[in-house]
Amino acid sequence: MIKLFKRIAFLFLLAAVLCACGEKVITGVSFPGPPIEIASNESFGMGMINYYNIIQGPDGTYRMYFAANENSGIAEDEWHQNLYLAESSDGFHYELKGKIMESLIEQSVCLVKDKDWPYRLIGNQLLDGKHCLCLWKSKDGIEFTGRKVLFDFKHDTQNTLTQHGSRMKLYSRLTQEHYQNRRITLAEFTLDGEQVSETEILAGDCLYNSAASKVDERYDLLFPTYYNTHGGTTDTCSFRCYLADGSFMRELPCELNRWVDESEEWALASPGFIFINGDRYLAFATRTASHDHSHTGMISRYKLIKVVLEYE
Repeated sequence: MIKLFKRIAFLFLLAAVLCACGEKVITGVSFPGPPIEIASNESFGMGMINYYNIIQGPDGTYRMYFAANENSGIAEDEWHQNLYLAESSDGFHYELKGKIMESLIEQSVCLVKDKDWPYRLIGNQLLDGKHCLCLWKSKDGIEFTGRKVLFDFKHDTQNTLTQHGSRMKLYSRLTQEHYQNRRITLAEFTLDGEQVSETEILAGDCLYNSAASKVDERYDLLFPTYYNTHGGTTDTCSFRCYLADGSFMRELPCELNRWVDESEEWALASPGFIFINGDRYLAFATRTASHDHSHTGMISRYKLIKVVLEYE
């Protein structure tokens, strides 16, 4: 109890210091309008799509990266999924471009300030019988090269990167026994994938499909979907978001649930905010059936929703 009071006092003190310095503090995240559906596995003519994210490239083109297989359902062995690319000129209408890497799941692509190699890809591959979390770089966002193994053990969804100066923050999720109490870890790396910090386990229990979005040089927002119960048959998805700034984390209120139909399951799927016509958007996926039944023709739909950050 004493530790809890000390932590609360520290958060109030930190907020007061930031305000005294003239810097606003983020107090909430809101979604003022309904989501816009932008794609589905049906529109791309594939089985269930997974682990997708959208970025806007240096040339202004919006790129959607996702893992999928080309038959009617997810492969019996999920590690047989491949990485695909779709593109858009306006951020809302996407055309499939094709497969760009084989045997990759639980991945995301981000942009970094690197003149020669502006793209980074983080994802899981099976190498010599081990589930490895790896890093690649690319000049054009299509051909990725220079694979570097970051961790030689299995990580779960969703692994994301944010850049701060010359460092990248890697948010990844640990797979634990029976998928209980999934936890998010945070570690810093150079742009070439050399780890330069200890791996920290962040606060929060049973976090699911988390995605980190960079707000500015001070802040990342961690948006986890999480289960309210631990492994029962009536698990339901819910939503909360955390503010991450080094060791500073606090839960923020947000209400994405009110825009999602009760018959749908959903998960965040966007490492990074997407700006379209000056507005900030977040991407997420909804599913028409339980993830436990994803082998039987489940339809996944992909949506953008406008985001407003609230400050004081």
